[in-house]
Parts: sequence; C-alpha cells; structure tokens
Amino acid sequence: MSENKTALAMNHALPALRISSRGLPAQEALRLWSGAIAQLRAELTVDACDDIFVDVSAWLIGSSILCTNHVSPACLSRAAEQLIPGPQGHVSLFHIVSGEWEGEIGGQPVSLGAGDLFCLESSQGFRLSHSWSRFVVLVVPREALSSLMSRIPPLHGERLTSPSAHVLAAHLSALSRHAPSLGQDEAASMGRGTLALVSAALREIEDRHLPEREREPMTPTLRIRVERHIEQNLSSNALTPEAIARDLHIPRSSLYRAFAPLGGISSYIQTRRLDTACALLRHPEEHRSMGELAEALGFDSTASFSKAFRRRFGCSPREARSKGLPTLGNTRTMFEAWLQLQPAILPPPRDGTSSAFPPAEG
Repeated sequence: MSENKTALAMNHALPALRISSRGLPAQEALRLWSGAIAQLRAELTVDACDDIFVDVSAWLIGSSILCTNHVSPACLSRAAEQLIPGPQGHVSLFHIVSGEWEGEIGGQPVSLGAGDLFCLESSQGFRLSHSWSRFVVLVVPREALSSLMSRIPPLHGERLTSPSAHVLAAHLSALSRHAPSLGQDEAASMGRGTLALVSAALREIEDRHLPEREREPMTPTLRIRVERHIEQNLSSNALTPEAIARDLHIPRSSLYRAFAPLGGISSYIQTRRLDTACALLRHPEEHRSMGELAEALGFDSTASFSKAFRRRFGCSPREARSKGLPTLGNTRTMFEAWLQLQPAILPPPRDGTSSAFPPAEG
C-alpha cells in the first residue's frame, strides 16, 4: 500500500486522487489523465507542451464519483467501444463553472457555457470541445437512480434548468470545495443527500414532455406494472402495445401516455431488447448465433436486429462480441481502477479548495 493510501486508511478520509501538471511534467499529467478516464476519450487541443494544463481531483462519495476539473482546451468524446449499456451503466452530470463548450450529443449540435448543468449517459456517444475550462462532474450509477425514481427518463444531452437543478448545481460546487475535508461516514450521508437532489432535478425532464393535464399521479405505478410484463415477455414477437393493453387491462391511451417521456412504448420495448442483447453478448458462456439471439429476443430477423443494435451502440452485434464492451459501469470499480495510478498521483488539496476552483494563474 502506498504512503498516501496508508494515510487515508488511518484518518478515514474519503478515497481520493489528484492528477495535476502543477506537480508533474505536463505530458505525464496528460498521460495519467487520459488513462484514468478510460470510459471517455480526452484529447487536449493545444500544441505546445508549455500550454498543457491538467488539474483534476476525484472523490468516491457514497456510490457516486465527484470529479473536479481545470484543464486546457480539450475535446472529450465517447466512442462506440467505450459505451456502457443497460443498468450496469451510469449517468454523468456536468456542471460548467467556466469555459465555452461546443459539439454534438446524440447527433444533435449543442452550445454550452458557464452555469450550464447537463447529462450524459454511458450508453450513448458524444463529442464536445471546450476552451480553458473549470467543471464539476458527478458520476451516478443507474442502479442508484433506479432506487429513487420509478423510471429513469432519457437523459442523454438534456440540460437541466429548473429551480431544483440550480440547487443541485450550487450543491455540487459546494461539495467539491469541502470534499477534501470529509470523512467516509459524513460522505456517506452527503452521498445520499446528493442523490436525492439529483432525482429531484431529473424529474423536470419527464415533466417537460407532457402537458399538465397528462401528468397523472398513477403513471409511475402503471409503468412499473408494464415494465415487469415487458421483462417477462421480451422473447415474444407478439409483444405489442395492443397486446400489453389487452393483457394488463389498461386503456391504450394511458399506456401511451405513461411511456411518452421514454420515447414511446414501442421504443422502450426495443431498447430493453437491445440492452439485454448487449449484456448477453458480453457473457462468456453465451454462444448462440446472431440469428438465434435475435429470435430469442423477439426480433423479426437477424438483419433488423443488427441494424437496431448498430443504431443504438454504434457497432454490430458481432463486433460487440469479438471486441468486448467495457466493464467500468460500476463506479466503485471505476474509481479503484483510477487509484491504481498511484503513487504517481498527488493527494487532493486539503485547504478547502479544489482543482475546479484553483487560484488564477498568470
């Protein structure tokens, strides 16, 4: 165990790390940073070594990772081979403290700046370039959100603007300043409170897609019933909205309304089939052919299965099976992988500041 790790164990401080070109050669700091965030692709957009600046701190707070960043102009992206689909994935909430961001998320052009709070899902790609920037990222496992919300709405590329979102942004900034002084017990409580704020902020995404008159209190309960039925019948190619409404004695209008925030009931069924297929392709004992797998998951043909799979994950089912898919969806596993970069990493600052808000330079 390194000296840093021993100190952390003795004082029960949070698991933490810091990568900084303040104490390392710029190219080494860049190499460590790129290696730490294996679930993303990071490329600095400056040419001269003297212009490279990286100062990143991260803490494991409950089941979430809090990461503060102050970096030179860079391009962040997620390629097809880095996608983490299904319930084992995570949602990242980015709070931009300073800097300008441009690019695309889910194929849609975006322009972001200081004060913006937005979501990225590990199951989908993006490409964003930013100027000199300070930003805070909270990485939340989907399973943690599932325990707080009846259903997680589509989040990729969503910008949060409600009063609850402003409270969450302020909380993330404050948490990043005080994380270095938190102990593990206190951080566990803070982690639960943070998740509650996240779930409150995310509810605006579901609400904004429905007229006021259609926001029925019974919708979450109805949706849970339907989701359970879908999971039990994924292999049936007769799994249609009409059949679900008939089998569960639900008016079709209520069924459509309940799944409207998720892109519709048919879209939800296909997404669950594709996520299941992706999980099966990763399993070492899954040896069925693509045709057998497509049939087992209710697809009309191997061609339709392959086309839908590529549209969702950016690669064919065969490519997913041969290349494998990342296993970093679990945030604790992800953080432990980052810690393997020790002892080259500096300890996070413990003076009440964080790398997201370092003293101005030059």
